[in-house]
Formats: sequence, C-alpha cells, structure tokens
Amino acid sequence: MLIKCDAVQLEWRTKVFLSQDPVGMKEIQEGYPIHEDNQKVFGLPTRTVAKVFLYRAIFADAFGEQGFKGPAYSYANDAEFRGTSTSSKFWEGVMARFFQKYTGVYNHSVELIRRAIETGRIESPSGRFYTYCPVARGDSQDWPRTQILNHVVQGLAADFILTARKLIHQRLDEFPEYHQGLVLPQNTVHDSAELDVDNNMELCYNISILLENCFKDIPKEFETDYGTVVNVPLAGEVKFGWTLDEEKMIKFNQQSFEKDWRELYETKR
Repeated sequence: MLIKCDAVQLEWRTKVFLSQDPVGMKEIQEGYPIHEDNQKVFGLPTRTVAKVFLYRAIFADAFGEQGFKGPAYSYANDAEFRGTSTSSKFWEGVMARFFQKYTGVYNHSVELIRRAIETGRIESPSGRFYTYCPVARGDSQDWPRTQILNHVVQGLAADFILTARKLIHQRLDEFPEYHQGLVLPQNTVHDSAELDVDNNMELCYNISILLENCFKDIPKEFETDYGTVVNVPLAGEVKFGWTLDEEKMIKFNQQSFEKDWRELYETKR
C-alpha cells in the first residue's frame, strides 16, 4: 500500500509565519475556510481560482515602479486566470484587496526587498542566507524582487519538510516492521513524504497516524533544532492507495479508515 502525506498550505503558512500577519495567523489557528472566504473577498468565481491566486500572490512582484499593474498584467494573460478575466484593471483590484486583507504579508514583502537592497542579503530563521545584487534588464539594472520574495519562503518551507523527514525516520525506527522491510520510505517531493507499506490494515493505520503527528510536530522540533519558536501550526494530509495518482487515492480519516481500507482492498481483487 502506498501512503502519502502532503503538507497543508505549506508556502502560505510559511509566509504567514515569516510575516506574522495577524489575519492569516488567526485564520490558520482557527481552521478558517481561507479559500472560500477569499473567493468572496477578492471577487473571484470559484474556490479553486482563489486557492491558486493565493499561492501565486505570495511571490507576486507588486513592489516595483508599476506597483500592482505588473502582477495584474501577468494574471490577465495567464492561461489559468484568463477564464476569470483578461482585464488588468480587474486583477489590480484583486491584488489591492489581497494586500488590504493581509497587510502583514504586504509589509513583510516590502521589508524583505528593503533589506535585500540595503544589505544584499536575507537570512532565514533556519540560518540559510541568500545574497542579491541588481541584474540586467535591457539597458538598465533592477533588483530581482520575485527571487527576493521567493527564496526565503521556499527555503524555510524546505527546512520544515526536512524536519518532518527527520521525525518520520526517528519514529519509524520504533516499528519492528520498518526493520523487517515492511515499511519503506520511497520519496519526498517538495512538500510531501511517500512510503510503501505492507498490505496490513493495522500497520497502515498506525503509519498514517505517525505521518500526521510528524507534520503536526514540525514547529516543536524546529524550535529544538534552530531555537526559533514557530507560532503557526503546520499539518499534513495523509492519503493511501495502490497508486500515487491523487484522483485514485483515499484521504485518511481515523473514523472511516477500516471501511475505506476494505473498499479499496476489494478493488484490487
């Protein structure tokens, strides 16, 4: 049986942590339906569009001479968003509403760019650091603002997943089945961990619980390793199935696991 655990909203939660945005933190801590609310607040047609927009907006360069016009033009001409609107003016309004809601995210992005320009360097809470200098843009030079906004978020998110991988291996070591080759870590891709587990219902249930707990415990372990308090909760969504095709996997639920397992097992016969 293949079991996969994906970090929930990893880049967004990382950005909210770095920025200490009060609205974003409250929504995450209370389990608020972020994408549904943003669909309404930003005036977007579906939850899916709101979700994709949110993750793109984290790294949107709205801080150059063009302000919101730069990312607005990109959204208006992006295949994923043209179905919503091809009007740059429309997307300028969406960007404005995004930063009006998440002022901490806006201020943090401004501060990152200021720091990169003044010092040429950004440091992550994990100790990673990134250096920057102006780059050629046609006949002039400009600072790589998109990279400045991206690197520290993606780098810290990667360190969170590194912490999860460490916890997974430590806790798997307590399982006799792990040493018997019945639990095999297969891969980690960006924000997920994948395991190949023997077709034993109880074992698969226990491994699923282990994965959920490892992702939940990232903040505490990160504090131990790096001395930084992570005050935004992290979480992982576990799925299981015969394939890693997301459409064919079943979301792990403690209450319905036995029923889901038996139904899935029947499909193999």
